[in-house]
Amino acid sequence: MSRHSILAMRACRETEASLPLRGYFLSVGGALLCLLWAAGAILPAPSPGRLTEPDPARPPIRIHSAMKGPELVVIDTNQSLPAPSAKEIVLAHAAAQAIDRPDRD
Repeated sequence: MSRHSILAMRACRETEASLPLRGYFLSVGGALLCLLWAAGAILPAPSPGRLTEPDPARPPIRIHSAMKGPELVVIDTNQSLPAPSAKEIVLAHAAAQAIDRPDRD
Protein backbone atom coordinates (compact mmCIF):
# COMPACT_ATOMS: atom_id res chain seq x y z
CA MET A 1 0.00 0.00 0.00
CA SER A 2 1.20 3.45 -0.78
CA ARG A 3 1.50 6.16 1.79
CA HIS A 4 -1.24 8.17 0.08
CA SER A 5 -3.83 5.38 0.35
CA ILE A 6 -2.97 4.79 4.04
CA LEU A 7 -3.46 8.49 4.78
CA ALA A 8 -6.74 8.48 2.86
CA MET A 9 -8.01 5.50 4.88
CA ARG A 10 -7.05 7.21 8.15
CA ALA A 11 -8.79 10.42 7.11
CA CYS A 12 -11.91 8.46 6.15
CA ARG A 13 -11.96 6.66 9.51
CA GLU A 14 -11.56 9.96 11.40
CA THR A 15 -14.45 11.49 9.48
CA GLU A 16 -16.69 8.50 10.16
CA ALA A 17 -15.73 8.54 13.84
CA SER A 18 -16.53 12.23 14.18
CA LEU A 19 -19.90 11.94 12.37
CA PRO A 20 -21.50 8.66 13.52
CA LEU A 21 -25.02 10.04 13.19
CA ARG A 22 -24.53 10.86 9.52
CA GLY A 23 -24.08 7.21 8.62
CA TYR A 24 -27.04 6.22 10.77
CA PHE A 25 -29.39 8.74 9.19
CA LEU A 26 -28.21 7.90 5.69
CA SER A 27 -28.72 4.17 6.15
CA VAL A 28 -32.01 4.34 8.11
CA GLY A 29 -33.39 7.14 5.93
CA GLY A 30 -32.49 5.25 2.77
CA ALA A 31 -34.13 2.07 4.09
CA LEU A 32 -37.33 3.95 5.01
CA LEU A 33 -37.43 5.64 1.61
CA CYS A 34 -37.10 2.28 -0.13
CA LEU A 35 -39.90 0.87 2.03
CA LEU A 36 -42.17 3.78 1.09
CA TRP A 37 -41.49 3.27 -2.62
CA ALA A 38 -42.14 -0.47 -2.29
CA ALA A 39 -45.36 0.10 -0.33
CA GLY A 40 -46.57 2.58 -2.94
CA ALA A 41 -45.92 0.11 -5.73
CA ILE A 42 -47.41 -2.94 -3.99
CA LEU A 43 -50.40 -1.57 -2.07
CA PRO A 44 -53.53 -0.53 -3.99
CA ALA A 45 -54.57 3.08 -4.21
CA PRO A 46 -56.92 4.16 -1.42
CA SER A 47 -60.58 4.05 -2.35
CA PRO A 48 -62.48 7.33 -2.13
CA GLY A 49 -64.22 7.63 1.20
CA ARG A 50 -67.49 9.27 2.06
CA LEU A 51 -65.72 12.44 3.18
CA THR A 52 -63.78 12.90 -0.06
CA GLU A 53 -66.82 12.68 -2.35
CA PRO A 54 -69.08 15.73 -2.62
CA ASP A 55 -72.46 15.24 -0.98
CA PRO A 56 -75.33 17.37 -2.34
CA ALA A 57 -77.24 16.99 0.94
CA ARG A 58 -74.45 18.74 2.82
CA PRO A 59 -73.69 22.30 1.81
CA PRO A 60 -70.07 23.47 1.94
CA ILE A 61 -69.10 25.08 5.22
CA ARG A 62 -68.16 28.74 4.92
CA ILE A 63 -67.14 30.58 8.06
CA HIS A 64 -67.91 34.30 8.00
CA SER A 65 -68.17 36.87 10.74
CA ALA A 66 -70.16 40.10 10.65
CA MET A 67 -67.72 41.68 13.08
CA LYS A 68 -64.88 43.69 11.60
CA GLY A 69 -61.42 43.76 13.10
CA PRO A 70 -59.66 46.95 14.18
CA GLU A 71 -58.37 49.34 11.58
CA LEU A 72 -54.84 48.84 10.36
CA VAL A 73 -52.25 50.81 12.34
CA VAL A 74 -49.49 52.27 10.18
CA ILE A 75 -46.42 53.59 11.94
CA ASP A 76 -44.28 55.74 9.67
CA THR A 77 -40.76 55.83 11.10
CA ASN A 78 -39.43 58.05 8.31
CA GLN A 79 -41.03 61.19 9.78
CA SER A 80 -39.25 63.16 12.48
CA LEU A 81 -40.72 63.46 15.97
CA PRO A 82 -42.73 66.59 16.76
CA ALA A 83 -40.98 69.15 18.95
CA PRO A 84 -42.20 69.16 22.57
CA SER A 85 -44.20 72.18 23.67
CA ALA A 86 -42.97 74.60 26.30
CA LYS A 87 -45.49 73.21 28.83
CA GLU A 88 -44.16 69.65 28.37
CA ILE A 89 -40.57 70.87 28.87
CA VAL A 90 -41.49 72.67 32.12
CA LEU A 91 -43.36 69.61 33.45
CA ALA A 92 -40.47 67.28 32.61
CA HIS A 93 -37.96 69.64 34.25
CA ALA A 94 -40.11 69.91 37.41
CA ALA A 95 -40.46 66.13 37.59
CA ALA A 96 -36.70 65.66 37.23
CA GLN A 97 -36.04 68.15 40.04
CA ALA A 98 -38.57 66.43 42.29
CA ILE A 99 -36.77 63.14 41.82
CA ASP A 100 -33.35 64.69 42.48
CA ARG A 101 -34.42 66.38 45.74
CA PRO A 102 -36.23 64.03 48.13
CA ASP A 103 -38.65 65.57 50.65
CA ARG A 104 -37.18 66.27 54.07
CA ASP A 105 -39.37 65.84 57.11
